[in-house]
Amino acid sequence: MKFIKEHKFTTIVIIAFALGVIILFMAWRLFFSNSGNPVYGNRLDGIEKLEITESEQEKIKESIKKEKEVEDVSLNVSGRTLDIVITVNSELSLTDAKKIGTNSYSILTEDQVDYYSVQVFIKKKDEKQNNFPIIGYKQRGTKDLVWTKDRKVTTDNED
Repeated sequence: MKFIKEHKFTTIVIIAFALGVIILFMAWRLFFSNSGNPVYGNRLDGIEKLEITESEQEKIKESIKKEKEVEDVSLNVSGRTLDIVITVNSELSLTDAKKIGTNSYSILTEDQVDYYSVQVFIKKKDEKQNNFPIIGYKQRGTKDLVWTKDRKVTTDNED
């Protein structure tokens, strides 16, 4: 106690420094708690067992391109999401486009369909057909696509 009384200023500086270090450490943990961890956290656990391989992606593309109305197909797998972009010709109706979209991921196994979310984007090159693009989405754990609301083809003159 005698030492503390003789060195008051030094004791206060040491205590203030120690408190400052503790506060800075707690702030660093609060703001940078996820540094060094994977971006997706543990959401991708088990993906190596159900991964969509390049050959499966090519099979999906080939099966979609078999439809005579389909002009182009592209796929993207990001995490647990499979994006399928299908370009169709101008004469295709909404119901037929939805059938193509619904069958687009039928190559995948039951477990893969259950594990991945699937987004199907169907578009036309003809911009006058403004009832497209349509989007179908299947959340992981579900079986069927849910489609965007159907729109009518409109012209520039209509309000």
